[in-house]
Amino acid sequence: MPSLQLKSNSLFSNSFFIFVIRLFPSLANLLVLLYYSRHLPKPIYGTYQNFWIQLSFLYPIACFGIHAIITTYSVSTVLKLAQGVKKWQYILYGVWLVVLSSLFAGLQNSSTGIGFVIPFVFMLSFAVGIILESFLIVAKNFKALSAINILYAVCYLFVHKYVLDNGFSFLKLFTCLLSLNLARILISVVLIGVRIKQHSDDGHEEFRKVAEIRKLWMHLGFYDILQTLSNWVDKFIISVVLTSSLSAIYFNGTQNIPFLPIILSAAGSSVLMQMTKVKEADERASLLALMNRSTKFLSNIVFPLFFFLIFFRYELFDVLLPGYSASVPIFFVSLFMLPFRAYSFITVFQKLHQGHISNIGAVGELILACSLMYPLYLWLGLPGVMLSFIISSYSQGVYYFYHMSRLLNTKPYKLVPVANLTIKIIIYGLLFFIAHYIVTSFFGERNGLFIGIMTMVVTVVVSLLIDIISVKNVHSKQATVTGY
Repeated sequence: MPSLQLKSNSLFSNSFFIFVIRLFPSLANLLVLLYYSRHLPKPIYGTYQNFWIQLSFLYPIACFGIHAIITTYSVSTVLKLAQGVKKWQYILYGVWLVVLSSLFAGLQNSSTGIGFVIPFVFMLSFAVGIILESFLIVAKNFKALSAINILYAVCYLFVHKYVLDNGFSFLKLFTCLLSLNLARILISVVLIGVRIKQHSDDGHEEFRKVAEIRKLWMHLGFYDILQTLSNWVDKFIISVVLTSSLSAIYFNGTQNIPFLPIILSAAGSSVLMQMTKVKEADERASLLALMNRSTKFLSNIVFPLFFFLIFFRYELFDVLLPGYSASVPIFFVSLFMLPFRAYSFITVFQKLHQGHISNIGAVGELILACSLMYPLYLWLGLPGVMLSFIISSYSQGVYYFYHMSRLLNTKPYKLVPVANLTIKIIIYGLLFFIAHYIVTSFFGERNGLFIGIMTMVVTVVVSLLIDIISVKNVHSKQATVTGY
């Protein structure tokens, strides 16, 4: 059976390293957010965040799915595809980057006053860096990438602290951060140059039609842009039509849980990397098994995090973001996105070259969310804006499950380990309900939050260990039965 050939240890290992690679920059960004929201006036803090909002909005458009298509194939396939790209196509893409970088630079020049050159090069280098990192991940340069990103995160924190303590200015801050970006790109290019020959023929080259690959790339690029619109359109609209204070409240209340997108992306990338070693005839059965395996793995992290944040949300904001208590109801609504985000829907469509399905779902989600945004704002205020995206996301999930079950020739309920997830929801929900009741009754707010965080960390670690041991036992029994 194909499922017996799946290497769960590789899935865990790849997911862990990809997670580590992306963890530290995300953690550094979270710490800066907490630090700057305390020490900068709201208008300046809002201008600072606008830089990253606009960058986050534009860089997926600049990359246009190149970073996603890279993780779909083996290194040898990616190299073959790169060699097949014509010179004029590289030039055309360069022009595309220049246009978008110019747009970003124009926006920043009018708001931050840092001129044209720095934001222009910043945008250009950021997009190129994302693409290079994707290639290094597929090449499994995990240790080098981990070291680079840890060092980058440390320098990122130091720059923000230094600039704030020595006469804050946007020019000084983003000049230093640009230098970090350029240094990381230089190191990545050197790594690729050193390792590229070792991966030119890895024995896993896929022979698909160019038209088929091009079609998938276009779908992935379009989907990435749609996801960006979905994630940022509400923040953008509120920043335009409401006051800067309300925009700051909404922005802090709708923060993505920093580590969850990284975990989901790591698991999805790991599944795709595992699938490069599976024969095309076996890919649907193998993909279903891997998706169930990754969902069990992710639920050990997502569900404890979800219930911790649900019950400790007021303590979290009072301790970490004082002055933003008005963000808590918005944050509460946004948390119900967590279970939905924990499943990598696009992985199936990406591997099976059915990108049009993910795009239709993304378009439908965006239209529904925008349609509900204003009526729900009139009814519930800012939490209603967030609720519109919760409703649209779950509607999108129903659509995706229908098509995934059709593509994988299975029932919708078999796409996820229902019994496993139900047990975890009951156990984790009761655990954090009781933990919150106890710590708020006998401990202070700060100590209670610390105990809650430690409870969550211990729960995640124990759950992962139990899951890993369970997988090892299953594989040991399979090996005994098959005689290997």
